[in-house]
Formats: sequence, C-alpha cells, structure tokens
Amino acid sequence: MIYNKLLAVLSLVLLMIFVQYPPSYADSGYLSAEEKKIYLSTLDFDTVRKEADEYFVKAYEATTQKLQEKNFVYAMQKYYILTLLQPGDYYGYVQMARIHDIRKEDSLARMDFAFAYNLDKLNPYTNFYYGEFFTKRARYQKALKYYLTAYNNGYGENYVTIMKLAWLYEKLGDLKKSKEMYEKSYKINPYSDELGPKIRSLDAENYESTGYYQLIRE
Repeated sequence: MIYNKLLAVLSLVLLMIFVQYPPSYADSGYLSAEEKKIYLSTLDFDTVRKEADEYFVKAYEATTQKLQEKNFVYAMQKYYILTLLQPGDYYGYVQMARIHDIRKEDSLARMDFAFAYNLDKLNPYTNFYYGEFFTKRARYQKALKYYLTAYNNGYGENYVTIMKLAWLYEKLGDLKKSKEMYEKSYKINPYSDELGPKIRSLDAENYESTGYYQLIRE
C-alpha cells in the first residue's frame, strides 16, 4: 500500500517536471509512453500555442539578454509540446527553428526547419522563415528560393514577403524583377515615402549590364 502511494506521488512529480522541462524529460525514459500519452491528452493544442507565442513575444520585447533567454526557454518548451500533440503540424517546428536562429544555433535551426519543410514543402509560413534564415547568412539564392515558394503559395499579397523579394532581386542584380516587386509593394502601400524614389532610381539603372544578366547568359 505504501509502495503504491509512493509510486503515485513519484509519477505526479515526474509529470510536473515534464510540464516544466519537456524537451529533456519527455524523451529521457523517466516517463513511460503511457504516462506521456495521459498527460498530453489533458492539453489543448490552441491553448499551448497561445502560451508559447506569448513567451515568444516577451522574449522579443525583452530589455535584457537574461530575460530574453528565460522567455525563449519557456517558449521552446511549449513549442516542443506542440510537436508532441500534433506531430504532423509545422508550427512548433518552425517556431523552435526561429529561436535557434536567433541564438545562432545554425545546425539546430536547420534541423527544425527541415522537419517543418518535409511536412509541407509549400507551406508559406515555413518557407518565409526559412528564407529569413538564409538571408541572415547572406545565402541569397537559397533565400530567394524559399521566399518565392512562400509568395507563390499564399503570400502573394503579403507586403513583407514582396519587399523581401524586391530587395533580394536587387541584391542579386535582377533589377527588372526588383522593380516589379517594388511596384507591387507600392500598390499595397502607396503612402510609403521610400518606394517611389526607389522605383525611380531603378528606372535609371541599366539592368541589362548587371552581374545577374551576365551570369545567366554564361
């Protein structure tokens, strides 16, 4: 009888640990598969996602690195639970990848991005942030590939995506396509003080002589 009570208390403690530290304890062997299944059945995906996003925003808005890291840890734990609740859903993986990206943990970020990408190669959210990852690392051709996938699969009217494409095309020397994207951005945001002058400046460029066109002709 005493043994059974102790076992019950121990299981409860372990479940509480799992709540606080799911990435390390969920797969450590301390919890049985049945115990994890029971606990996860008590959680609601949308509620956990909301909690995770709140921690993510707090981390973004944190005024100190210590506070930022604290909130990223909590967010990461919640996003990890999302991947357990719905293994076929991309969101938890993308958000964990974004946190790894911010921490400059490149290999871990790419691993989580790859998980999300393999679940749905056309998902615009996944592709947009995969593009962000490569842009930060100056791998512009790679970034262009993922931004374009996002653009062609749901983000065709997304202002930020279009601006990213305009900037990348300009960076790569394709001024014709860059101008097209800036013009589309201007239609969405005609009150911009910068887009008009940018478009006029591209009109003055001789894009036929840029490195991009020299490259594709070779």
